[in-house]
Amino acid sequence: MTLRLDTARLVLRPVEEDDLDVLLAIRNAPAVVATTSTGAPLPRERMAGQLARRCASWREHAYGSWLVLLDGEPVAFVEVAPIGEGSGVDPDAIEIGVVVHPDHWGKGFALEAGLAAARDLFERKELDRVYAGVDPSNVKSLRALAKTPGVRQLDDELFELTPEALLG
Repeated sequence: MTLRLDTARLVLRPVEEDDLDVLLAIRNAPAVVATTSTGAPLPRERMAGQLARRCASWREHAYGSWLVLLDGEPVAFVEVAPIGEGSGVDPDAIEIGVVVHPDHWGKGFALEAGLAAARDLFERKELDRVYAGVDPSNVKSLRALAKTPGVRQLDDELFELTPEALLG
């Protein structure tokens, strides 16, 4: 049985090796590129490396990034990976980030998919917190986080979510 998460409107499934073109289409949509720190499209080779690591994470840790589907069509992806050095928290702590294709902005998909991925990590992997890093200029993401119950802002760019926050 394949792992999948169902929300009110969306289905999340683990990313797969053959999702490269879909992920690139979402990540390199011009409006998405404009929200990135580099302001440049992600090269195919770099996305291929990221996808390989995401798929390996599923095999090795039973968690990883999700492809988000609406009526069977990809609309977003949820990145789930260790936060790494320089965040001010444990570098092995898990960070969640959602990238939505601009055709689907403003519909609440980022929040819906991100919370589904967080709930999965809390329930299935028994994590006690997850993080989201958001550039202070990314108004849309900040607006989505503001709607999330119990999210705690740790600094200008880092937010924390606990299982208790989802219950309250």
